[in-house]
Amino acid sequence: MHHRLQTLSPRGLLPWQKLFLGYILGIWTLKYPWAGVCGLILILLFLPFRDVWRNLLLLGVFVAALLSAWFRLPEAPVQIPEPISSQERVWLKGQVDAVSYLPGYKQRIILKNLIIEPDRDPVNLPGRLVWTWQEAPEDLVPGQEVQAHVRIRPVHGLANFGVWNSEFFWRTQGVFWRSFTRGEHFWHRLEETQNKSFALRSALKARALDGLDLQGLDPERKNKVQGLGLALFFGDRSLLDQELLESVRLASLAHTLALSGLHLGIMAGMGFMLAGALGYFFPRLYLVLPFVKLGMLLAVPICLVYLWMGQFQPTLIRAGIMLACWGLYLLANQRRVLLDGLFMAAALITLYNPWSVFDLRLQLSVIAVAGIALTLPLMERLLRSLEKGRVSALVRYFLALAAVTLAANLVLLPIQAWTFNYMSPHLYLNLIWLPLLGLLVLPAGFAGLFISLVPGLSLAGDFLLGVSGHALSGFIALMEYLRARDLLHPVITYRPSFAEILAYYLVLSLLLYIRWVPWRKERILVGLGIMACLVLVPWMGRAWDQGVTLRVLDVGQGQGLVLDLPGNKRILVDGGGSWNPEFDTGRAVVTPSLTWRTRPERLDKVILSHAHVDHYGGLVYPLKYLGAEKYMHNGIWPDEQDRQRLESALERRGVQEGVLVRGDVLELGGGINLEVLHPEDPHIYDLLNDSSLVLRLVWNDRPLALIPGDIEAEGIRDLLESGKDLGAQILLVPHHGSRSSADPEFYSRVDPKIAVVSRGFMNRFRVPHPEVLEIIEDKGIRLFDTAVYGETVLSWDSPESGPRIRWARSRTGPGGVPYWY
Repeated sequence: MHHRLQTLSPRGLLPWQKLFLGYILGIWTLKYPWAGVCGLILILLFLPFRDVWRNLLLLGVFVAALLSAWFRLPEAPVQIPEPISSQERVWLKGQVDAVSYLPGYKQRIILKNLIIEPDRDPVNLPGRLVWTWQEAPEDLVPGQEVQAHVRIRPVHGLANFGVWNSEFFWRTQGVFWRSFTRGEHFWHRLEETQNKSFALRSALKARALDGLDLQGLDPERKNKVQGLGLALFFGDRSLLDQELLESVRLASLAHTLALSGLHLGIMAGMGFMLAGALGYFFPRLYLVLPFVKLGMLLAVPICLVYLWMGQFQPTLIRAGIMLACWGLYLLANQRRVLLDGLFMAAALITLYNPWSVFDLRLQLSVIAVAGIALTLPLMERLLRSLEKGRVSALVRYFLALAAVTLAANLVLLPIQAWTFNYMSPHLYLNLIWLPLLGLLVLPAGFAGLFISLVPGLSLAGDFLLGVSGHALSGFIALMEYLRARDLLHPVITYRPSFAEILAYYLVLSLLLYIRWVPWRKERILVGLGIMACLVLVPWMGRAWDQGVTLRVLDVGQGQGLVLDLPGNKRILVDGGGSWNPEFDTGRAVVTPSLTWRTRPERLDKVILSHAHVDHYGGLVYPLKYLGAEKYMHNGIWPDEQDRQRLESALERRGVQEGVLVRGDVLELGGGINLEVLHPEDPHIYDLLNDSSLVLRLVWNDRPLALIPGDIEAEGIRDLLESGKDLGAQILLVPHHGSRSSADPEFYSRVDPKIAVVSRGFMNRFRVPHPEVLEIIEDKGIRLFDTAVYGETVLSWDSPESGPRIRWARSRTGPGGVPYWY
């Protein structure tokens, strides 16, 4: 027993479980090389085998898993077919492989067997396509063949250091193309293959909507209840209210809307409730089948029905595998049911599909359960002491639920901080919603749905559905109450590096098993020393950095810049922005970039060049939740609705407003200034772009960069006639490389060595324009394009030094896998 405790795990990991960890880390290394290798080293130091050969076997499993993942990774297409690169609509034919339902009346459809222009000049497309279809006239079904007139684009995400990108995830799924459509005018179905199962599920959905059509509720609340009910019963989020979804997310309850182990566990609990009821009326039944076995047998058909209702979503299937493994361990009377069953389920899932290692939903589930398993001995001791103290069963239940919630969130903390970039102060709401969901909403709704199908029992079914619906209505009312009082807001978090995440889990494990850690062993001290170096060395390097850094973020078709200055000062100049109201660039790109390996502190200044959404859209979120000492612009606000959003964010954080005009100089300390070169009067221009602030970054009178916003021909003419010195080492190409800003004299006056153009991949404006590219080439300027290079970072160690350049898409591993994260 003593030597097992020295492995720093509850009663020790089994040999195959250590090898499985090596397998997982080998796959992980394909995308996160340093994290995977460091994880392997920590296992060899803290959880080693006693003999050398088994440790070598662990190393062999790691290498074999890495090589297998490398060679099995789907190869991305090198060439984009001309009909797609022309950005025109093409006829696409394909077969539906999978369908899921998203908020906003959307279906996400995965198509395979792709052919473009099938009736004229057919071209087979490699891989699969993800098609988001909003307001579709009917639901598609796997197996159907469809033909649609759509625009197709390659899957190409935004590449920023430390920020998650969807490209690799879709590549592991063999999805290389995407398309978005709205309505029905562009398509027709070629083959009808809707089966009885689909028809029955559709009928059940219609029955659920009828049962949740509660009397006495206003239409808006009724719609929210129905949308939330469909999401919980069927995993269909198409009717889910966007504002309600955001409230649930900010309340730290989003996990309850994703059909997963929580919901399947509730369904299994219904089986045990039935077993208890049968035992109450027929006690002798337990002589034939003990309570646990009877409960499991009754849970199986209920869980299978729920899997079918949820369209056998991957999250539900994985949850089913976990429950099945725990059930087998229970039947075998094993002691370490939770941990060993988790390992067995994870092994089955990842051996069948190695790419599930990178599925965030599986990661969160496994880590949460592992955290509960590791803290289970502590919780058991706590509950036993409470029981001896004659604490009521109800109090013990809620204390146990609180302990499980705390343990899961404690172990998920660094992953949530890195992935979601916020925490919610409302974890206590789990103590309200989880019992309501597990004891009333799902059981009553599930039972009511099927009882209502039995002839003569429709009223009983309607009653149970009504009970479930009124419980949902009460939950929605609570969310609306908290949101109306601005109590549902995120707490922006520090986004850790991989070394800091590893260090967190190492420290957490050592604290849990501190009594059994062999502190005097050399390998333990070496492991702690390595971990300390991985964390402290980069941190000290950042702390001692006294240079100037200009980061040109990859925000798509827009522009967003971050200035990192000595003394931990940060200035945000524009924040990009999307015309898609459902994509918040500030939340998805700007704020995560500002908080990666950096404390989420108030910004020194936020500067808006001009009031176009592709420049201000990404400013609202960081202004609202990080704040700034001052918000500065040219004096022209966006249109009314967006102006209200900006002003509300400024008011919430107490941010001062200022207007900049030609001749202003922002002194940033250490001889670093931002000179305002344009405009003198922004209101004289017909085009808003010509009123853009033109800023020049200067360090001890040495010009580093010129930032001209979206200035066009008339503004450029006035800028040139002003006689101002425009010289700079770096030029941000004006107006994303538009033809209207193609002025050779302007480029001559700036005389940059490097130009950076911020634009979207395959954008509809087709910028940068060939004339701009020709000017840049003729003048021998080195060009960096965010659509090609991703985030581009330019750093100066001193005023006299030239810029050091690095870019996100330069960091790729085997098979071209990006690892700028």
